[in-house]
Amino acid sequence: MKRFLMYLVLAIAAIGLVTNLDYFMGMILNSLVTLLIIGLILYGIYYFFILTPSQRKYKRALRKSKRKYRNRK
Repeated sequence: MKRFLMYLVLAIAAIGLVTNLDYFMGMILNSLVTLLIIGLILYGIYYFFILTPSQRKYKRALRKSKRKYRNRK
């Protein structure tokens, strides 16, 4: 009987842990998505409102050049 109670308590604890872990992982995922959205908004503000058109053209050309020469190595 003691062994049965021990396994019952362990099973209930495992179920509680899995349930809590699911909630915890959901919170982490929600925080990461929120952080990603805020980062994208800040980058958009920086890119479109702070950089001048010539700086934007330079950044675009730099990305294109890096992409082109990365495959040659």
